[in-house]
Parts: sequence; C-alpha cells; structure tokens
Amino acid sequence: MAFGWEVARAVARACDRPLLAVQVTHQQWRSGFETPSIAPRTALYLEADPRHHLALIRAFLPQAHRIGLLTPPDVPNWLTPLREAARVAGFELDEIPAGSDQEAVRALRVHLAGLDAVLLPPDSRLINEWSLKPLLLMTVRQGIPMFGGLTARYVEAGVMAAVVTDESRLLDQIRPLIAPLARGKAPSPHYPTAIQVAINPTVARHLNLSDEAIERARHSIEALTDADFDPSP
Repeated sequence: MAFGWEVARAVARACDRPLLAVQVTHQQWRSGFETPSIAPRTALYLEADPRHHLALIRAFLPQAHRIGLLTPPDVPNWLTPLREAARVAGFELDEIPAGSDQEAVRALRVHLAGLDAVLLPPDSRLINEWSLKPLLLMTVRQGIPMFGGLTARYVEAGVMAAVVTDESRLLDQIRPLIAPLARGKAPSPHYPTAIQVAINPTVARHLNLSDEAIERARHSIEALTDADFDPSP
C-alpha cells in the first residue's frame, strides 16, 4: 500500500508486487506508471466523485441552472458521467475549455456572465496554488459561488463548499481492497464512498447565503451518501 502519487510511483519502480495506491487523484492514476506490471494494481482516489457536487450546489442554490465548469483539453473519464448527472439534475453545464492554469484564469474571466455557480474540475493542471487565488477573487467579486476542489484545503482557501473524503473512515474503505489484491485480483480503482461536506461559512455569508442554506447544505451529505453512483469511473 502506498500513500500519495510519488510514493506509489516509487514503489512501482522498485518492485513488481500488488499495489494499492491511496490518496492519489484520478488524473494522476490515469496518467499511468513508467513500466507495466503483471501484478494487480488499484487505487482509492483522493477526491470525491465530481457528481456529488451537483447535489451540494442544489442544496445551496435551489434555483441555480447554469454551472460553469473548466474542462481540460483531453476528455477525462469523469466528464461524461458528470454531464449526464447535471442533465438529470436540471443543470446546464457551461463547459469552458482550458489547456493550462493560466488559460483557466483567462477563460473563466470571460465566461462569468450569466453563471449561477462555478464548479472546479478535479484537475491540478487547471486548478492549483497558482490559479486558485485569481479564480476565487474574480468569482467572489462577481458574487458567484464556487464549489469543488480535491480536498477540504480548497475550502479553507476560499472555495465556498465541496464534497471531500472523510479521512476518519479511510481505513474502512482500504480493507475491502486489500483481500482481492492478495489473491492476485485488481478491484477497479474508485472514488471514496465515505464522504463529507466542507463549507466555508464566511464566504457563504459574504455571498449573502442564509444560515438556512448553510444548514441545508450540511445535511445534504445524507443524500450524497445514498446516491446511486458507481464509484469506479
């Protein structure tokens, strides 16, 4: 078992043994390893399933319709399920293509008009320490709530709310993956099912969202936990 992408890569280079990578992003895992392996490998992703954020946006903003989403130049596995979930939930996804973090900042700036919310993609090529600050500043100034991020640290930095992994229950999700690996079988890599809602109440109140909306969002975790999503993209 390896925690983090750099450790997982180092372990894969050092030995050809069954590997469980924990707290690696979907993007990192899909980028692959330097060398193939005959030993089984699987992952428990760092971030929650992006579709969960749609329920969180609806809890905060019952009348929201148009959601801005920065999208990378490739078509990641999470995008098609997110499109379908948005359609079912009654959202219009305004997809904003960007090839880098700098392009993400420029692209969102010219697409803000008419958005009810912005959903950050789980992609560090677009959203990282460099790009997050200007993205936050421009959305707050326009009064547009921002959702998403890989971990609760994004919310601490100023994102209004996100669905994130419940790290206190991480071991409960790791155990079922270990037994198949020991038998030489690789379960599908998947998103964590133990999740929680992280909220920045200061940002929410600055955007004139009521305490009632904040409490409604806190309780949305019950619906998220029961959501009928396949955790393996």
